[in-house]
This record gives sequence, C-alpha cells and structure tokens, in this order.
Amino acid sequence: MKQLIENVKQTIAQKKILWAYPIALKLQKYHYSLAIQWAIECIQIYSSEIESDKLFQLNKYIQQALSEPNFLTPLQCNEISREIWYLPEREEIQTAIARLWGSIAAFKDGEDRGGVMETTRAVELVLPDISARRLLDRYLEAAVIIFEEYESQN
Repeated sequence: MKQLIENVKQTIAQKKILWAYPIALKLQKYHYSLAIQWAIECIQIYSSEIESDKLFQLNKYIQQALSEPNFLTPLQCNEISREIWYLPEREEIQTAIARLWGSIAAFKDGEDRGGVMETTRAVELVLPDISARRLLDRYLEAAVIIFEEYESQN
C-alpha cells in the first residue's frame, strides 16, 4: 500500500485526474466496504475543513452510510443518491456524498468497476485543489490506516 501511495503522489504531481482510482481499486479488492470507508473518511475530513450551511443537513447521509448500507438494497441506495443529488443549490460536498451512495449501490449490485469509479469521483470532489498537500496527506494517511487495520484483522 505504501508503494501505491508513492505512485499516487507522483500521479498528483503530474496533475493527472483519477489519482484516487488506484487506492479505491486496491481497497475494493480486499472488500468493497474498505473503499466506501475511505471515501467516508475523506468526506468527513473535508467537511471538518469547510464551512457549509448544508453540512448539517448532509451529515445524516454520512451517518447513514456508516450504519445502514448493509441493510439497504442497491435500489434504495440509488434512491438516496438521487435524493442528495437533487437537493437545491448543490455544492461539492453534496455531490461527493451523492456519489458515495452511488458507489454503495454499484458495489451492492456487483458492479465493482462502477463502484470504484464513483468512490474515486467522491474522493476527488473533496480535494478540489490537488495542491492542497495537507488535505491530500490526510486522505492518503486514512487509506493506509484503513488498509493496515484490515490486514491486521485478517
């Protein structure tokens, strides 16, 4: 994982898009919930850094993603994604959370590639400026921690 993180840093330095894809893909290969967990962690980190009037309203969807996705069908997850997507005056954080729910739906439906892409988009939306090194480092560190915790338990 640490070598992968170094490769991602080089990708970012070259200002390439989809820098989060290899991380989401690697996490998903162990279990899709790890990719989801990483996206949630990145969204939470980002939300602690921004001021948004909508954050209070959106937080319930983050909490729901943490607690309920195992009990919901792909269709229900897609409905939540659409509900978030069409809230008025969309912001990046809102779009990221909608994509998070889209990724949960895709993974549950067996669409691993679609799930990884939606996870990637969710994470990249909450890093609007790839030169924001402190934020980026926190996202990368979160991926490493999630991976290492999973490895230590399995």
